[in-house]
Amino acid sequence: MTLPSLIQKQNDKEIIAKLKKNYSILSQALIKSQLELGFFETWEIDNSGGNPEGGGTPANMKNVYERIRPELKVIKECEDKTGCWHKGKTKNLRGKEVGRDSIGIGAGIFIFKLADGTNISIDDHGTTNLKELFGSNYNKPTYIFWIDANGDKKPNTIGRDIFAFILTNKGLIPAGIDNNIACDPKSTTVYSGSSCTAKVLAEGKIDY
Repeated sequence: MTLPSLIQKQNDKEIIAKLKKNYSILSQALIKSQLELGFFETWEIDNSGGNPEGGGTPANMKNVYERIRPELKVIKECEDKTGCWHKGKTKNLRGKEVGRDSIGIGAGIFIFKLADGTNISIDDHGTTNLKELFGSNYNKPTYIFWIDANGDKKPNTIGRDIFAFILTNKGLIPAGIDNNIACDPKSTTVYSGSSCTAKVLAEGKIDY
């Protein structure tokens, strides 16, 4: 195995370790938040499809964040603006740029940075694209949590260091749990690589 391959393998190992750790922490924080907000399936999801009037983050999304924040080591938070995400645009698995410059994925979102450097972005989604974009059969509007496991470091690519999780009535679920149709470098979906999350967590490697 060549030196670049060894380095890449080690980098992937570190990314997966941080991904698993923060997935666990975030999941537990969300479970605990039900004590105040009720069961997941009863939550009012914004499903804004864009910025709310006047810009910023929708009220329900901010409410969720306020409930999970005490369980997380947050060092910075950004309401639909730069400062908590890597500089430049995120890329999908095909190498195409998605989203806005230096802001998390989506619009009308909330982004925060953890003490270990991990960046997390929350977006709201309706049911239309959950199956195609995130490999989920969940049939209610919900929140997508994007975890950038190595923070500001490259490659800043969905399916490589940025992974999607879906909030369902069963808790926070890795994208691709029902199908991994978008986990393919040839996928033409806008978020190609998004449904690789379940595969990476199950196999403990990034080999596509």
